[in-house]
Amino acid sequence: MKTSTDRKIDVLEVLADLEHYRPKRKGWTWRSRIENQQIGPFVYKDTSSNLKQSVPLCAARDFSGIDPQCDLVITTEIASGRFEDDLRRMRMAAWHGADHIMVIRTTGQSHIDGLIEGTPEGIGGIPITRKQVRATRKALDAIEEEVGRPINFHSYVSGVAGPEIAVLFSEEGVNGAHQDPQYNVLYRDVNMRRSFVDAAESKRILADAGILQLDGAHNANATAKEAWKVLPELFVQHAINTAYSRAIGMPADLIALSTVPPTAPPAPKLRIDLPYAVALREVFRGYRFRAQQNTRYMESDMLEASVTHVLDTLISRLTLTDIQSTITPDEGRNIPWHYNNIAGVNTARQTLMALDGITEQLELKKSGPLREQAREIKERAVLFLEEIVDIGGYYTAVEAGHFVDSGHYPERNDDGITRDPDAGDGHGTVVRRETDYGAPVCSHFGFNAYSRKDRKPCEDYGGCTLCDPSKIRYIDELDPEDSVDKRLKTPVEERKSGLLRPEVEKHGDGVVCVTLFIPAEPHVAEAAAIHMARHMGLHNPEVISRRQMHPAEGSVFEIKGILDICVTVDELTLTEPEQPLPEAEIEAYVRPRNVHVIAATIGEDEHSVGLHEILDIKHGGIEKYGFYCHNLGTSVAPARVLEMVRKTNARAVLISTIVTHADIHRQHMRELDALARQLNMREDLLIIAGGTHVTDDVARQCGMDAGFGKATTGQDVASFIVRRMQEIRH
Repeated sequence: MKTSTDRKIDVLEVLADLEHYRPKRKGWTWRSRIENQQIGPFVYKDTSSNLKQSVPLCAARDFSGIDPQCDLVITTEIASGRFEDDLRRMRMAAWHGADHIMVIRTTGQSHIDGLIEGTPEGIGGIPITRKQVRATRKALDAIEEEVGRPINFHSYVSGVAGPEIAVLFSEEGVNGAHQDPQYNVLYRDVNMRRSFVDAAESKRILADAGILQLDGAHNANATAKEAWKVLPELFVQHAINTAYSRAIGMPADLIALSTVPPTAPPAPKLRIDLPYAVALREVFRGYRFRAQQNTRYMESDMLEASVTHVLDTLISRLTLTDIQSTITPDEGRNIPWHYNNIAGVNTARQTLMALDGITEQLELKKSGPLREQAREIKERAVLFLEEIVDIGGYYTAVEAGHFVDSGHYPERNDDGITRDPDAGDGHGTVVRRETDYGAPVCSHFGFNAYSRKDRKPCEDYGGCTLCDPSKIRYIDELDPEDSVDKRLKTPVEERKSGLLRPEVEKHGDGVVCVTLFIPAEPHVAEAAAIHMARHMGLHNPEVISRRQMHPAEGSVFEIKGILDICVTVDELTLTEPEQPLPEAEIEAYVRPRNVHVIAATIGEDEHSVGLHEILDIKHGGIEKYGFYCHNLGTSVAPARVLEMVRKTNARAVLISTIVTHADIHRQHMRELDALARQLNMREDLLIIAGGTHVTDDVARQCGMDAGFGKATTGQDVASFIVRRMQEIRH
């Protein structure tokens, strides 16, 4: 399967012959760090290989379009509930620099009793059927080739179906997985004994397949009443899962601690979170770290989430981190996903590129409050572990409610999570193996009658599915009324007919967001915002974020709703953007003709940066083509501009106008045009306007020959001048 940059990913092509598809690679892949890498005008300290194709950060246009990639793996988490929609989102995320794609659940396999094969699609957000997993890996294999970097596919091995899911992931080329028996016990009420027995088998399979394991300890500070008080417990949970994984035979390089900073502003974040991060990395030196933002402090406002995300990423760069996760406010909230996923990825990579080389410039203190706090956290954690041993072990501690207690250990408030070792999902299902037990796959923990020192155990029965994929039984669909083919029928027909609807989660879902500021007290403002959204034609409008500006003066709301309209491509008026002339052609025309250009920021406007970028040779401006540029500076009157035109016999005028209060930019453009006509100078003079709020239509309405707005280059302006001069000449 191949993708093309000028067409959407073809889900039907992904599904074609899926029965025979095998993953192109297995196991986790890290980025390779490149030191002192020259990219554009800069030498980077903490980067990896560039992508073949990508969408650079917005400011890249001012730096020759460079798109450096940091040395950390970057995660995005996706869960539309329909894997065919997830594939498009994964592709977008990969183009923006994500190489760790996690598909999270809403229901998920934590709540089912076995591996589901060929069932109705979209159980929660998690790929749980073989068809979903295989289709996703097939699409990611093609996306890898498109961007030129391996993409790690990640999901969950939890619940009482853990070992079956682990086998499925090993067979189908999943690269990373969450696996932590404590997550099952504490947050899903899976029986303790069953959870740890299943974990032993699951971890053995993950280790043999080279699948990176993340733990679930971070859920404690996402659950606790006061997250900064459970820091000692996080160490304990990390230690238990890490020790259990090593005992089962998982190498350290495949064990990643999932860490979450416990606080967010207005708490004194760095003073609390940085010592925790330092202590954790010192205690668990030799293991990998995946840093994730804490979702509990997100109020579905992307601005708030992004600020905290930047601070979390700063902690990641100042300490040892291998994976930077990019959680958004979407998780667990009914709000859009598409662009928030990308916003999270871009926040991480923008921050990481800004911090490139910072550890060569800054060093964490070796003494003082930072180290004292780190030591205190370690001491509390060790005491917690000793207490667990003293009272009889992990099961006893959980039964006594010692985990996710709101007290700062050794303080206890007796409000922790309590589980009965003889209860929970799957209780009473752990049985001793018979002496002749034969494991169905050769990746197996514990006794196996087929084990041989000189060969793989499965050779006794001709190979298992992990060694011989041809033995995998592929089941497509069981329910013809709830299948991907059924769901794709309408999207495929609409795409063929050129029909377009807005969307943010699923194909053509019609979801849009609008932002409204309402100048009233909060409860009145919110009701008014919803009412106005209905008048805009939005169905089922709901507030997804609110920010109070002042109790009496007003609040701003982001409203989500359904816009039940569509357009067809045929009814759109499309004009092909004019491509700039080749630079050599511009220069060949200009240099022999002694072309003078007058430039100025007009009126009472003091902005000059944008105009310099269009003019100055240093910024790739029109000077380099041979234009004689006379920059009159800022706050220049129209009469002064035309006076200089006469003195220099200039052929073109470039005016910049940024200030738009009371439409003053329109007034200045009209005034310049009118004065040029009054002086009989307009016929042979090109007058071009530019500015952040200038469009070609607005400029022409005000008498200009052209208008240029954001992202304009000197080549664009020079091309227009040359083409118009050629027209006038002919």
